[in-house]
Amino acid sequence: MIPSDEVTRGGASITETLRIGVPADDVADCISHEACRQVRAYYGQEKYVFSGPAVVSRQEKKLARVLCNIMDQSKEGDVMIEETEEVIDEESGDWEPEEFQPYDDFVLPSLDWLKFGDKAVSRKDAQTAIDYYRNTTKGFRSLDSMKFRFRWITDSKHIDKLRVYEKEKNEFQETRTNLLRFLSNRLFEVVQDKLKTGFSLHDLDLQRFALHINNKETKIQGFKASESWITSWKKAHRIVSRKITKFVTRKCMVDKELIKKKAEDFVKACRREMSLFSPSMVFNSDQTGVQKELYGARSLAFLGEKNVERLIQSKSSLTHSFTFLPMLFMDGTMGPKAFMVLAEPSGDFPPSRPIPNCPNLEVRAGKSHIMTKDLMREWLKLCVFITENPKKMYMLVDSWPSFTDHISIKECIPSGFDVTIRNIPPHTTGLIQPLDAHWNGPFKNLLKKFMSYALAFHTDYIIAQRNNEIWMISLLFHQISSEYFKPFLQYSWKKTGYIDSSSSFETPAKFCFDHVGDKACHEPGCPELSFIRCSRCKEYICFNHFIIVDKHLCPHK
Repeated sequence: MIPSDEVTRGGASITETLRIGVPADDVADCISHEACRQVRAYYGQEKYVFSGPAVVSRQEKKLARVLCNIMDQSKEGDVMIEETEEVIDEESGDWEPEEFQPYDDFVLPSLDWLKFGDKAVSRKDAQTAIDYYRNTTKGFRSLDSMKFRFRWITDSKHIDKLRVYEKEKNEFQETRTNLLRFLSNRLFEVVQDKLKTGFSLHDLDLQRFALHINNKETKIQGFKASESWITSWKKAHRIVSRKITKFVTRKCMVDKELIKKKAEDFVKACRREMSLFSPSMVFNSDQTGVQKELYGARSLAFLGEKNVERLIQSKSSLTHSFTFLPMLFMDGTMGPKAFMVLAEPSGDFPPSRPIPNCPNLEVRAGKSHIMTKDLMREWLKLCVFITENPKKMYMLVDSWPSFTDHISIKECIPSGFDVTIRNIPPHTTGLIQPLDAHWNGPFKNLLKKFMSYALAFHTDYIIAQRNNEIWMISLLFHQISSEYFKPFLQYSWKKTGYIDSSSSFETPAKFCFDHVGDKACHEPGCPELSFIRCSRCKEYICFNHFIIVDKHLCPHK
């Protein structure tokens, strides 16, 4: 390889030549000539000597002109860029994991066995040895006698261990190191079974599996299944994060500046108008489609595994969705009610299977989950123009045709209410719609973590079953609406330019789901570990007491 300091040694660099505006043909000559000169200059210093002038071949000139043409097109913005993400192995097939001490050498076959040196001994055999040790008129047998009778006894430490076991019997526990080895082995069995079955797993799931094993079996005091422990465990067992699917995206940047300018002008105009309203009167609403089963594009897999297939509850859940329509106020609060549209074959919910009465949701059915103008009218009457909301409001919505029909909207306004409607310009919602820019994604992340846990730990809980789906949305919307997330909710308005400042915050997924797996459920007498931390009462709650046995609609703010 040519050293980097050789690239510009001796005269102007290629970059400098391009910068001063030399014609394309001359640039091509310059690129080809400079490349040849550098190769000759470099190898001339080594054992190879090039003789003759630095002749630029026709092939080199042709290649250089192609490069110049690509640069010109890129500068003018005429290039369509295709980006491809593919699964690649970061390590070669010969890569060996680092040692994982003390978990990767000797492992007890069961917690009913004891370790003596490099041997696993059953508790029954240990009791036989104790009986033999005491069965003598001299008080106890000698070490040599014990070694001769029991080959797994090799030194005085083993006699000491037998004495401790004799005293503690069923309460006797192996050393922490041996228990950790056993836990590691059990964790591998569980993870191997889940991956072979097709479950999508992540580090948080490994942590919870380890904590469940410890809670039910090993009972190691102070074991936290820390991030560093999980990382070392994955390396030792050749488990890595792999992409499940290949994505190809195509981007066109031609109208980027025009769209950006339109968005900036709209925000400036809105800020002038919003200054006449209290932040508690300004709200944004946006429809978001939610897939019935949400999973990330990555999962843990064994190193070298090429095809990564993962389990879902229903294939149709990946192609069917429902619509969710919340209200986000500028003061960092959510509207008291959100709107949800589910698809039903007849367009109505069957009387034989009524939907649950969730206090923070208005749920409607349609032949598809797509919002219609009639459903928009219902949303306005049931979620917007209600006594819990201000009488005077500033309504920021996108350019969906029904939202641009201001006459139909004003027909739904009851006496005593006043609303100013502004429609975000087309193609700018990703830039200046608060819900779109920094709410829909984090809310769906909450749903993903809920679904991932349910699939891994509560396989009999059908996520896409209609009433389960409704309660899941209601309870998680209740969590994200808490006062604790006010700075997070305000940040959506700051990110889109409508306000200038916001406080630091913790994302809902991080607060509710990270570092909760080692905490016991707060319900008295419940033996389960927690699944979520409530953002309102700050208690740790298991899955059963969050959504199955109870519905945790916490009364705290």
